[in-house]
Amino acid sequence: MSHLLKILLTVTLTLAMAAPGIPAREAPPPAENPTLTSGEVLSGQWRRPDGGYVIQIKSIGEDGRLEAAYFNPRPIHVESAQWIYGGGVLQLRIRLNDTGYQGAYYLLRYDPATNRLVGEYHPANQQTFEVAFERLLAPSSN
Repeated sequence: MSHLLKILLTVTLTLAMAAPGIPAREAPPPAENPTLTSGEVLSGQWRRPDGGYVIQIKSIGEDGRLEAAYFNPRPIHVESAQWIYGGGVLQLRIRLNDTGYQGAYYLLRYDPATNRLVGEYHPANQQTFEVAFERLLAPSSN
């Protein structure tokens, strides 16, 4: 290889590596927060500030099931409760089934910036409305 060809190759590679807008290597994606991906951040009690409505998350199953209770302020039967994590979002659905609550459910997502559950309440045979729950009690660290 001629001396001129070596210089040309070196200059070409140097310019290619210094070109703006081409990163030397991709930055790794941010690490997922294990308390989000496992659903554990949901544990504890959550209160809607617009009334005496409280959701209590007693346990989180790896299969997406939640053991949940709901109070207004008396206990309301929770038919089912599930959580799912995907696309960087932790979501939960709580279906109620009690007198005056047949077919009612919550669709909520956890907002890590505000430490709240935000979403929609779908009352039975009524208009859906936006709701938010604030953390009332965090889980014990036993």
